[in-house]
Amino acid sequence: MNTEEELYNLAKEIDARVAAVEQAAADGEALPLVLDIGANLGQLIVDGSGALISVELDQEAVAVQTGASLAGHVLRAVNNAESAATTRRKLMVDEAAREAGPR
Repeated sequence: MNTEEELYNLAKEIDARVAAVEQAAADGEALPLVLDIGANLGQLIVDGSGALISVELDQEAVAVQTGASLAGHVLRAVNNAESAATTRRKLMVDEAAREAGPR
């Protein structure tokens, strides 16, 4: 194989890796993430970037919480969801980069 062919094949490999990583990043951002709120208070949904979409609260569980306790549980759940979405997206990108690498 001559140098031109080697460079062409290397460029194709790089293009494939970039495309796979870009697709994984887009997929990671598009997939919503559902997480439970502590104390069986309900669930919240964030988008793949960790932005809050919705909070669904169990009215019976909420009734026995103080405002401060409820706020604390929801805030922790939102922070955990943001972190989980970021971690999931990073893992998806890392996996795509490994899979698109040389075999």
